Amino acid sequence: MFNLNPKEDKFYKMFIEAAQNVDEAASVLRKSLDSLSTNIDLNVSKIEELEHNGDRLVNTMVKELNDSFITPFDREDMYLLSKRLDDILDLINSTIHRFVMFNVTESTDASKYLADMIIKCTKLIVELISELHLIGGKNSISEKIITINQIESEVDRLFRTTVGDLFRNEKDPIEIIKWKEIYQILENTIDKCEKIANIIEGVVIKNA
Repeated sequence: MFNLNPKEDKFYKMFIEAAQNVDEAASVLRKSLDSLSTNIDLNVSKIEELEHNGDRLVNTMVKELNDSFITPFDREDMYLLSKRLDDILDLINSTIHRFVMFNVTESTDASKYLADMIIKCTKLIVELISELHLIGGKNSISEKIITINQIESEVDRLFRTTVGDLFRNEKDPIEIIKWKEIYQILENTIDKCEKIANIIEGVVIKNA
């Protein structure tokens, strides 16, 4: 188990704040899919604000990493973890902007399901990061990592099926282009969530 001093503890607080920020953005994205025709501008603004907050947190963390001689775990892993959290925010922001750019005013069941899976992953990431200081002690980190890996595998299968159905059943090529890109970004978001789980798994192995 890590024995944190106050200087090291600040990193965990920043990571938890960053993870919660990502989770909030995922929730806004999911809610926006229920009201694309009415509240999209408001939700775009909310996600952009969360993305700016995420950028601020990453910049602060990188500065603290550069200024700190001792870190609670591997410096490179900490940098990668902050970068992957920021990647998820960027993809969520890209997703909601696609709905505006493509003038999509009604979501699909598949897009809502993929957004639900993103939320499941981001909530697990918040829990994982909240338990990082317990490495070496009693925790449920391994089970949460496995769950994220399972979600990613399920989403991969759903993505292939959904895009296949899109090409078989949709007659309008413009709609195919729109939805294939949206589904791809949603799937990529969950891929990034799995990368975070993999980073944390590596941290667990190094510090077991």
